[in-house]
Amino acid sequence: MLAEFVARRVKDPDLEDTLLSFTDVDVSADLSHARVHVSVLGDEEQKRTILAALERSEGFLHRQLMREMHIKRVPRFHFLLDERMEEADRITAMMRDIARSEGREF
Repeated sequence: MLAEFVARRVKDPDLEDTLLSFTDVDVSADLSHARVHVSVLGDEEQKRTILAALERSEGFLHRQLMREMHIKRVPRFHFLLDERMEEADRITAMMRDIARSEGREF
């Protein structure tokens, strides 16, 4: 639901035409906070810009989810950059380079 709201309801030019994915959410036991892990395709400046736009949108997103969900408490969102996919790509490229240098396919 959060991804849908960001894609369809948040009107922030920094989030238009961006390639981002929500990869994980850690919610506190009392449901007051949620750490939302975000994977962003782009350079470091684009990543910072997108995270800042998400933080600016947090209040709007919180209110929208409060209206849509019928639960007592909707957590406040804290957006964190998830670089696991980039790290996996980097490791794969290194393994491919090693395999090539040894004359093997990867």
